[in-house]
Amino acid sequence: LASVDVTSGTISVRRVQAEAQPGKSFELWAVGDGRAQPESLGLIDEGLSRAVKLTPGTVLAVSLEPTGGSPTGAPTGPVLYTGTLVKTE
Repeated sequence: LASVDVTSGTISVRRVQAEAQPGKSFELWAVGDGRAQPESLGLIDEGLSRAVKLTPGTVLAVSLEPTGGSPTGAPTGPVLYTGTLVKTE
């Protein structure tokens, strides 16, 4: 579950149904919105909250990576979830 506060420029993410897997981490990525390549927003194994610039239309993706995250700076494991950021008001 991801929520974005556009006023403060923060995103908060938490795992809802995905079960933790030994030796693996869930990593959140932002795709599009002027990015040439996916940008890691961090690991969401225990939840994530950070400042980031996101606008409607940005795609958020979650990949399954080795513990600690992608070793290359790009998604290396399977992409498990994707969703497009939409304005709700």
